[in-house]
Amino acid sequence: MTATIADVAVKAGVSTATVSRVLAGVGRARPETRARVLDAARTLDYRPSEIARSLKRRSTQTLGLIITDIENPYFPQLVRSVEDASRAAGYTVLLCNAAEDPVREASYLDLLVDRRVDGLIIAASSIGARQGEWLTAPPIPVVLVNTEVPDSGLPTITSDNAAGGRLATEHLLALGHRLFGYLMPPPRNVDAVPRLAGVKAALRDAGRPDDALTVVEGEALVGGGESAAIDLLERAPETTAILAYNDLMAIGALRALRHRGRRVPLDASVVGFDDVAVAAFVDPALTTISQRTEEMGRWAVERLLGDDEAEATTVKLPVDLQVRDSTGPAPG
Repeated sequence: MTATIADVAVKAGVSTATVSRVLAGVGRARPETRARVLDAARTLDYRPSEIARSLKRRSTQTLGLIITDIENPYFPQLVRSVEDASRAAGYTVLLCNAAEDPVREASYLDLLVDRRVDGLIIAASSIGARQGEWLTAPPIPVVLVNTEVPDSGLPTITSDNAAGGRLATEHLLALGHRLFGYLMPPPRNVDAVPRLAGVKAALRDAGRPDDALTVVEGEALVGGGESAAIDLLERAPETTAILAYNDLMAIGALRALRHRGRRVPLDASVVGFDDVAVAAFVDPALTTISQRTEEMGRWAVERLLGDDEAEATTVKLPVDLQVRDSTGPAPG
């Protein structure tokens, strides 16, 4: 029976990704690891398949896509844009839902290498921090979407998150609001930090004191937003302007305000981030910051399929304020 890359990995006691990197001569494997892999390959008489040898020629016509959470309505929009751009170029997409699970993330990285995908798009905000070592020397071309791996040299496309936080805050300031709350997700959501920085910068430029802003934490889901908003109203009951890390948390804030008998936007205003499809259909329709997900997906695919090696470029796309019914003048 012909040996596979998985057989070599088992015999050498390493991952399939490590085997791929050693045999391809890329990355920075330790000398002892490299020796074990080469010895296992010789012992098993392993021969890379023609498909693996033709990776640079993209002969498999497939791309991998890893996302954070398929249940978050932000990601289906991005998946659709990646799939549309890939199909137009004659490629198919293998989709992996990491579900905020480090073990699944690592297994999918190895699986996609083993499946000989021609390139990989990673659209998971936390994977850059948790899988940074793998991403500093990936065995296949990788493009990052809305996540960053410092010093990796990987092409990256993100939204201008700080500008989004500033836009949302300036909108509420213009409506006369003076006391603000920010619903903050766990630290693994790395894009929350610049969004909050944008909020603070706008308040500082408007001359608002530090205690004009209360930050509370919760999971980046509807339930997390609801519990965080309840916490906010208990800690700072006079808050009239709530900014949420994403639309799901903002929708949770709407629920919390309704349960507390506070009318939106008469008693309090809420702003989300992402502009997912459902944002325009909740009651009241959600004011939010929209990201250009279609452009992100198209850019990522084009960068992977370009004639040259992907350059170490970081693109930061502008964001837009979508004003709907969840924001209004501060109560008298």
